Amino acid sequence: MDISLALSDVLKMWKTALPAMFLGCYCGVVLKNRRFFTWFSKVLRPMTSLGKLPEALGPFFILCLLNRYAANAMLAEFGRNAVVNKNGIIAVYLMGSLPTGIYFTIFYFSPALIAGLGWKLGMAFMAINIGMSTLVTVIGILWNRINFRQDDASHSEHQQTFSSATADKIDLVAAARTAFWQFWDIAVVFVPVTFVFALFMHTDIINEILPGAAPVLHKVNLTAAGVLVILAGIPTMIAAIGVAGTLLQSGALVAEEIIFTLLVASFFHNVYDAVSRVLPTNVSIFGVKLGVVVTVVGTVVYLAMVALAASLAL
Repeated sequence: MDISLALSDVLKMWKTALPAMFLGCYCGVVLKNRRFFTWFSKVLRPMTSLGKLPEALGPFFILCLLNRYAANAMLAEFGRNAVVNKNGIIAVYLMGSLPTGIYFTIFYFSPALIAGLGWKLGMAFMAINIGMSTLVTVIGILWNRINFRQDDASHSEHQQTFSSATADKIDLVAAARTAFWQFWDIAVVFVPVTFVFALFMHTDIINEILPGAAPVLHKVNLTAAGVLVILAGIPTMIAAIGVAGTLLQSGALVAEEIIFTLLVASFFHNVYDAVSRVLPTNVSIFGVKLGVVVTVVGTVVYLAMVALAASLAL
């Protein structure tokens, strides 16, 4: 076990994730101001109406475009205020996949994709990513419409109470204090769990598991170069895209193999990401039981979409 390497890896994650978490919590607090809250609720009325959701959930989808940590914190608060029930939380969590996917695809993946793979392959992979996120959102909409029950208008009453509790004026200092304590509740779970997982990734056990997967990957028409892309993509898809671009330029991978290889890399990366980042975050936001449920459902549904896309690209 190499503690120094694990600490180095996790520090890179914390430097990106922790400030984003705090900023997201701050945005979430500010967006609950009555003016913003009402405006976003009205603008996103078609989305909430399609999913048979209370109008108050409109700002959640805007936050998904800005910061998923903040969006989930807002969703959890809606649950605590009985604006939405447990089934509704799971459905809305899935529905947030499209705006989240748009954010990550355009602002996170696209520079590396275009630079490494060129416009044609880069745009194709971006379209596939957004398409998979769209399907997950559609599943969330269907989930809520199938399980929808009107509970004696209690949702509208709680929604009105929740909306009226928002401030008329924005006190930026008070918002920062509120955001800090929201952030703290997330960080005290996120930091130790991610560090423990980083330690596990540098044990002898994981060093035996990863090479052992290579023969299995070869059976699904993946070359040694493709395996390199997948292994590079387990911690971050940016690394997978970079390696794929290098191998494409050298001729070790041909254009026809790139999409399938990146989708397989995405599958394994999402398994890793679910355990190392999403689960501890969701547990800290939603609580242990619901946090595990939304993580498992969200991950399984998205992995199913990745597997479907990979089978079509094969």
